[in-house]
Amino acid sequence: MTMQIRDFLFLWHLATYTKGFKTQNLAFKELHLHAGTDELEPMQLSADLYTVYTDEDLKAEARKQYRQLQFITCLDPEYPERLRESFEPPTVLFYRGNIKLLKTLTLAIVGARKATQYTPKSLNQLGRQLQSITIISGLAQGADAFAHQFALTHGLPTIAVVANGLNIVYPKSNQQLQRQIEEQGLVLSEYPLDVAPQRYMFVMRNRIIAGLAHGLLVTEAAGHSGSLITANLALQNNREVFALPGDINHPQSVGTNLLIQAGAKLVTSGSNIIEEMQYFD
Repeated sequence: MTMQIRDFLFLWHLATYTKGFKTQNLAFKELHLHAGTDELEPMQLSADLYTVYTDEDLKAEARKQYRQLQFITCLDPEYPERLRESFEPPTVLFYRGNIKLLKTLTLAIVGARKATQYTPKSLNQLGRQLQSITIISGLAQGADAFAHQFALTHGLPTIAVVANGLNIVYPKSNQQLQRQIEEQGLVLSEYPLDVAPQRYMFVMRNRIIAGLAHGLLVTEAAGHSGSLITANLALQNNREVFALPGDINHPQSVGTNLLIQAGAKLVTSGSNIIEEMQYFD
């Protein structure tokens, strides 16, 4: 019996979390041999891939997941080309909400989890000039939550990329916000439904944010911050990086001021962002 390559990618992706597989490089390399075909012949697979292909327990779990979620793979037309060409693009993305938002002009907004009121006040000041842009963030506490709330308040589409399965809400305080984004925007994850967050997943999540965004704005960040990692990933993907200038005496401004010193574009109004992003499709 043959299997659609798309379905096998989903099965292999699921195996990385339920069967202990640590990498998908093997699947990628081998599936290149089947480029141009829609289906896999089991007898043409290596032993490792054949084990996944014939695992009935895994297929049962896949059917269970199918009933509860929607997903796209890197082979699907809905998968953005800019993400496909980014650093370590995810094989599968699970989602709830409006998948068409992946094809819109996007700005990622990230910053400190201990963000001050400077972040929401500054975003509200920028809001009227960003009406044509979809806001991406990571649904964490602080700047991420402020970014999503800002988007919803100003009627902007928003995409949340989370570091856990879609049946998990983290942090719990964002439960209502996540539900609202599922209804009015898009929530994405590369993890199966019930996977709880672990520390390394937040860094992995950040590469997706950087890959999806046409541009990235850092609102507040300490000198050693995950937001700076995301900004670095965005630069590696040739994205525009912006930063809000901050008080030189405040610890949450050290990172953003360093970014500006290093060449990030200083933002004092929404027009600073629009001018740089108007040439993207």
